[in-house]
Amino acid sequence: MPSVVHLSIKGSGRLLPLAVLDFSREGTEPELEQRAKMVSTFLGDDLRNGGRFEVLRDSLQVDSTGWAPVLDRWSAAGARALLRGAMRQKEGRTELFATLYRLPDQRVLIAKGYPVDQGQALEAAHRLSNDIVYALTGQEGIAFTQIAFVSQRRGDKEIYVMGYDGYDPRPVTNDRSINYSPDWSPDGRQVVYSSMRNGRWELFIADLVAGVKTPIRTSSTSNAAPTWSPDGRRVLFAMHTEGNTDLYTVTVPGWQLQRITDHPEVDTEPAWSPDGRQIAFTSDRAGSPQVYLMNADGSDVRRLTWEPDAYEGAPAWSPDGKRIAFLRRGFDLFDIYVVEVEGGTPVRMTSGGSSENPCWSPDGLQLAFSSNRTGNYEIYAMGWDGSNLRRLTYGGENILPDWSPVSIGNR
Repeated sequence: MPSVVHLSIKGSGRLLPLAVLDFSREGTEPELEQRAKMVSTFLGDDLRNGGRFEVLRDSLQVDSTGWAPVLDRWSAAGARALLRGAMRQKEGRTELFATLYRLPDQRVLIAKGYPVDQGQALEAAHRLSNDIVYALTGQEGIAFTQIAFVSQRRGDKEIYVMGYDGYDPRPVTNDRSINYSPDWSPDGRQVVYSSMRNGRWELFIADLVAGVKTPIRTSSTSNAAPTWSPDGRRVLFAMHTEGNTDLYTVTVPGWQLQRITDHPEVDTEPAWSPDGRQIAFTSDRAGSPQVYLMNADGSDVRRLTWEPDAYEGAPAWSPDGKRIAFLRRGFDLFDIYVVEVEGGTPVRMTSGGSSENPCWSPDGLQLAFSSNRTGNYEIYAMGWDGSNLRRLTYGGENILPDWSPVSIGNR
């Protein structure tokens, strides 16, 4: 079996140059050109927003000399890969036949058709984008991932999900109440969240495939900030009981409770490390809210953030477990910061308005968060280094995003 070589770009600080030729069409049907333009637009968004590629557009079409001169020209210009495609009718259906070449050796990495019948342009672009990412890097693409969030677009605070790019927002709950803190299960099938639907703060699990919502049984009427364990067997959350708020886990199913912290001050906003061995959380045990780390059993508590008199919280682990994004309040506004888990100086990622509740994309290349920089709170995404800021929602106060695992796009 021949060896497979992938082009490494993650962590290099440099985007991989990818030449994308204008899609041609085999036929005169008007819908071929229209669908070619739609797929091209969606694909360009996927490739640029993914944080891996520098997309180089080219309108040049091949002539009688063949493809070799085109590939040689782009190889000499520094491109590491080239994509071409032809929209065509095949067996009564419309498809885009795409070919991806690795440069400079001109090896064909992709040569396949993608259905582009009515309404399939976005799906075709997502599938091709994911195939390109895998072919060039050996990693799974995120084009089919989703973001869960809280929206007030219909008056109440309901849980919604949408594509990672903001397309197709749709409600998960319709409780006419207050729902908060959605968090995806590791398999991408369920979302756990807190709700006031019954007049008290309860936790629920929404099965997005079966459409069933199951209450989590606890010994309190005040439960908040739930998050799944990496193995999907437990939910970690903050529970107020006996006059104090501490962190607990509950098994799913079975609902067996285990106390993780026991401190007279408030412990909340927990986040499990990707390997399940550590927990980051917010606590005001030092006088003001700060981010702390501890082992998953509650031992070895240590402080991560140290800004004097600042409010710091809402920690979120990067998928590789090396960084934590969090929010910090300064001059009555919040901003997103990222700090190495081993310590160091936090790096500020946002400015303008108030930015809160960061979450990572499953490949660790992007952050989503909520911000009121345009007046209302909306969901935004950006590169993990603060680059390529883009807005995902429009109208209705949208907060508390959580990015799905990549597995949701591979079912």
